[in-house]
Amino acid sequence: MNVHAMIYDGLVEYGEKGEILPSLAESWDISEDGKSYTFHLRQGVKFSDGTEFNADAVKFSFERWIKDPANSLNVATAMESLVVVDEHTITMNFNKAYYPFLTELSFARPVRMISPSAVEPAGDINGTFVKAVGTGAWMAESYTTDQEAVLVRNPNYWGEMPKLSKIIMKVIPDPQSRVLALQSGDVELAGGQLGKIPIESVPVIEADSSLSLQIAPGTNSHFMIFNYHTPALQDLNIRKAINLAMNKKSIVNDLMNGIGQEAKGLFPLTVPYVTESNHTWYGYDKQEAKELLAAAGYKDSDGDGIAEKGGIPLELNFVLQQAEYPEWKSISELIQSELREIGIAVNLQVLEPNAYYDALWTSKAYDLILYRTYDDAYNPHAFLLSLFHQTPEAPAVVWSDAELEAQIDTAVGSTDLQERQNAYDSIFSRMYEEAMFAAIYFPDELLAVNQRVTGFKPGHTTYSPIYWNQLDILK
Repeated sequence: MNVHAMIYDGLVEYGEKGEILPSLAESWDISEDGKSYTFHLRQGVKFSDGTEFNADAVKFSFERWIKDPANSLNVATAMESLVVVDEHTITMNFNKAYYPFLTELSFARPVRMISPSAVEPAGDINGTFVKAVGTGAWMAESYTTDQEAVLVRNPNYWGEMPKLSKIIMKVIPDPQSRVLALQSGDVELAGGQLGKIPIESVPVIEADSSLSLQIAPGTNSHFMIFNYHTPALQDLNIRKAINLAMNKKSIVNDLMNGIGQEAKGLFPLTVPYVTESNHTWYGYDKQEAKELLAAAGYKDSDGDGIAEKGGIPLELNFVLQQAEYPEWKSISELIQSELREIGIAVNLQVLEPNAYYDALWTSKAYDLILYRTYDDAYNPHAFLLSLFHQTPEAPAVVWSDAELEAQIDTAVGSTDLQERQNAYDSIFSRMYEEAMFAAIYFPDELLAVNQRVTGFKPGHTTYSPIYWNQLDILK
């Protein structure tokens, strides 16, 4: 998707803390009921092969994928019609009000604009894709699956021309190999969501005079899900006790080398609608945690260190995976130790990714499970709808709560900014009151950059993690 976002532009762009910025659409009007969006397109724009960008090209781009039954974007499922008003104006009509329509239009795919000349027969929405033709700053020179993509400057680009003439995107699956490639000079830049830099490699990078470590605030968080079918976890006091027993500062400072912040809620302040006033969570207080266990009827009656109720010890299975997040193992071991101190026995289960995701989404074979939120443009609305809201096919994944679901519906359907903010305030407050999860930490984005690289600036989305056009190399 990173390459896709470099080749193809969208109508709009996702900016800092969710601000929607103009791209191929210079401006837009939204009807009072929130169901019609009229986009005024940038004039004089050409695709990379020289063909004209206009409203017909926008209509072609959308009609190629909009009816795909596999498409779950609201901008597709809720769209009723696409109307070309004139050469540089197009209106999208929807069957509901949903403020994140604009956010979805900033995604890397499939909402980006492709030229009608990219398929054969040209202009046929059912035509065969033959070449990548977009309006973006870059063109695909070559691509080798699972190895590399070579991108060159688009001479017809409408915006600020890239300083570099070529960018080679290399696939290096192993994190340690990425660090070695940086040190040897085989690559000039790595990290972020493109390919994570291991936390344990931070001192190595900082000690290398040829490299610069760049740290940017992230937009996701890592947290613990409670299985609401587990009887003990249906008690609010138990959920609060687990939150209070975890030393989140120690997790960040001792296990993460100080990279990131202790979580104070589900989302960090980099996420839209998260404010200082609604950004709060439980602190660290082991004594209060023990008192809450006692209030829930649990006490250690046999002196083995584990609290019981009705003769049944408070024992929970904690599921995680470390293929994608190696740091989760040490974090989970620390949490296991801290919960043991208040009288909760925790059994760690490290699963390979397929089994882990089956437990999370399908079998629910866990009491506790580590997970992460989505990133940037998918927060907060898409993550809340996906994990905290039931569907006709399935119950909510993280926590089932009718009041919370109603608040989420109000937020995403509101056309009034203040009403929307109030709804999100209520959502975050409800999560806190019911201790619907255990917040752990907010990771930062780490990127390592060769000192020869100039103009480095981190982007605002996982699919546009760097302002590529501003990069240059010292000769």
